[in-house]
This record gives sequence, C-alpha cells and structure tokens, in this order.
Amino acid sequence: MMSKRKALMPDVFKRRKRVRVGGPVRPTPSSPQWGSDNEEHISAAAPSDTKAAIMYLCSLFPKQMYEGRIPPIVMKHQLYSVVKNKTLVDRQLNDLRNAHEVKMMKLGNEVDEYCLVFTEDYRNHITTFYGQELSKTVERFLKDVVSRTNEMCVTQQIMTDHNFTDVEITQLVNAGVLTVRDLGSWWLAIPGAGLFVKHFTKGRKAVLASIRKSKYKEILKQELESRKMTASVKLGMSYHIHDIIGGDLVTCIETTSGELLRLKDD
Repeated sequence: MMSKRKALMPDVFKRRKRVRVGGPVRPTPSSPQWGSDNEEHISAAAPSDTKAAIMYLCSLFPKQMYEGRIPPIVMKHQLYSVVKNKTLVDRQLNDLRNAHEVKMMKLGNEVDEYCLVFTEDYRNHITTFYGQELSKTVERFLKDVVSRTNEMCVTQQIMTDHNFTDVEITQLVNAGVLTVRDLGSWWLAIPGAGLFVKHFTKGRKAVLASIRKSKYKEILKQELESRKMTASVKLGMSYHIHDIIGGDLVTCIETTSGELLRLKDD
C-alpha cells in the first residue's frame, strides 16, 4: 500500500524521508526536523500529501533561532509550491482543520495572507511563551475554545457560550491570543507573531531584490539557494523560495541546467 502512495516531496526538493507506520518516527541527525523537538506529527496512517508538505515546510523553519518565541509557521500559499494540485491542497487542509490537527490564522494585512501552525505546536507555544505566568483565562481558552473550533475567528456568541466575560476577552486580547477583527468578533492569534511578520516581509523583499538584480531578472533555483543572505533572510533561503513560488511571484521554467526562476512583472 505504501508503495502506491506518492512521495512526500517532489523530486525537485532533493530530499526524501521514509515514513514508518505504527510508532513514533525519530529523525536522524541528517534528516529534517518536523514541528516539534521530540515527536513528529505522524499518525498511524501515512500523512496526506498536504500534511506531509506542512511537515516538510516546518522542517525548514529555523526553530532554534527563535528560542521558543515563535512556533513553526507555514504560509498557506507555500503549500502550492510543494503540492501542485491546489484543489487537493485546499480539500486536505480543510480535513486537517476539521480534525483539529492544524490551525489556519490570518496574518498580515493582505486579504489572502494566511498562516498555518500545528495545533499541538500552537498550544505548546502559548504554554511556553507565558510559562508560570500563564493565566487561568488563557488556559481555559486553549481547552474550551482552541481545541474545539476549526474557525479562524471567534464571535461574541461563541465566547459567551463558553462563559467568557468581556473582561476575560480583553485579557485574551492583551495576552496576544486574540486580535480584534470587528465589533463582536476576534481573530485567533499567535503571541509573538509580529517578529515573524517582520522577518518574513524583510526576507521576501531581499530575495526578490536579489533576483531583480540578476541578468534578465532570472536565476537558477540552485544558484539562488547557494547565496548567503543570512542577515536579511533570517527564515532561510529555502523557506523563502517556497514563499515566492507558492505566492506566484516568479515563473518556474525547467531548463537543461535546472529549474529557472524568472521574476514576474510588477
């Protein structure tokens, strides 16, 4: 059965990982790290293509650099650079959200700028982020609301149904787990996500500027991956290459020398 499944990643990524069924899978020193330090998000059944893509992209996230300040975050559009069938991605992502395995959240000011985080990573991040200062209100919010909803926002009615007062909702906003959407509704939020947004935006601009300076505004993907831009690309070059491909900011062209990335007209 396993032999009939598609590989977790296309050949273009040059990495493969064999998934074992029926027990936790420990990464080797040379293998990518998934969403958490000690346990991988692998169930008894082989993960869907979309879940495998999220796991792979999480492995590119420089978790150690952020020292627990941010959980591994994946942008939704990055999935389209790994799994080319967008309809399949959207359907399987909805399944993951309905199973409460993944949270999708609004991030940034763009209308379609959504991020993904494994629910387990999200809960662990908030618990670690606040440590002993974790309030009973936030703890109850994680248990009663986050664990039971697959929506990106919550309404006044939902909060009232779970016995949250206006004062407690204000506490949740101040804690960074909610941000105001409009009157009577709030987006789910990631405490400390502002740092990610800053690095993500800066890194994307730097990568696009690097391509823009290249001849004909195009560059081989392999060459771009080899460029050292650690000061401005803190999330890593591979992470941002998936960003610009999935975000449709470049055109991918197969050549005899490898995949060519050509900057699209502004």
